[in-house]
Amino acid sequence: MAEFATVDPNKPWQRSVDEARAFARERFKERLENGEEVGNCNCHTEHEAVTALGGDAATCVGVRFRDSSRVYFYAVDDNNISHGTWVVVRTSRGQEAARVVISPRQMLLNQLDGDLQPIERVLTDDDVQLIEDRRTLSAEVVKRAGNHIRQNNYKLKAIAAEFNFDGSQLTFSYTSGEQHASAVQDLQNWLRGEYNVNVSMTQVGPRDEARLIGGLGKCGRSLCCSSWLPYYPDVNMGMAKNQDLSLNPSKVSGLCGRLLCCLSYENEQYRQAKRILPRLGTPVNTGEGPGTVISLQVLKELVTVRLEETNEIRVMPAADVLGERRDSRRSFEGDDRPQADGRRQRRNRRYDDQDQNQE
Repeated sequence: MAEFATVDPNKPWQRSVDEARAFARERFKERLENGEEVGNCNCHTEHEAVTALGGDAATCVGVRFRDSSRVYFYAVDDNNISHGTWVVVRTSRGQEAARVVISPRQMLLNQLDGDLQPIERVLTDDDVQLIEDRRTLSAEVVKRAGNHIRQNNYKLKAIAAEFNFDGSQLTFSYTSGEQHASAVQDLQNWLRGEYNVNVSMTQVGPRDEARLIGGLGKCGRSLCCSSWLPYYPDVNMGMAKNQDLSLNPSKVSGLCGRLLCCLSYENEQYRQAKRILPRLGTPVNTGEGPGTVISLQVLKELVTVRLEETNEIRVMPAADVLGERRDSRRSFEGDDRPQADGRRQRRNRRYDDQDQNQE
């Protein structure tokens, strides 16, 4: 179990939101049938509204640490703590400073994974200055450690260093592609002697390296993993193919050398939209005569058709070629599209099974 509370990945917020909406609809229908007031849910407080879903609730704030984009939750008694406030909380590394990114709100405890601990206090101006001084010292640690690594020809790379809030522990992150036990032990002893603190050595992979160092992605924005992404999504080349992107790994990979996390952002929308649209090479009837689908603009729901009689190219809404069958095909439970043969049915079933395994 986690040292402190996070959102349980097996119980995402969206699921709780959907349950709340369904519950509200049922209560609305019930009050409407009984002739009762339907302008509100008859809950006098947020606590009553949340606990009506079932389970115990507590007032929590979401905080984020400097070295993590994941949000952690802590109990709070003061509802005046606002977004952006810096607070002191207890973690497995001792006291840590964190910034409030989710204002106080009622949350169901069964939606959290880990022990819900209280916020200790709000940071003062002196505390903020102390944090800035330690950030400067952390940058110096990385620089000096890098020099020490090069002087001793260690097969290591210094990535990041961070002191906890009270300065009693230093967490040092590094990468290595070879056997490195003795080198890591020597570096740990050197850091402990130089800075007179407990030193925790953490080996990180390519994704965490990019997250800790930061940078700009292909889109020109800050890396998702270093700015807001709480978890690394599962991505594969099938997602790039599904979105008609290049299948060259170098063109769909991020700074970490792994596939772009953003491949997963719109994959489900593409997957559902393609269940509605005709396939490439499908004969269709248009207002200008029969033709064949030669390309798709999935999110815009546009199809490019080559007319058989004139061999001209036309771009038109998918609704113009799907006709009245369009609404009957819109199903998110399965693919209701008539198939040309058994082989295509088997192929689609295989792709759907793969998509379900990814989810």
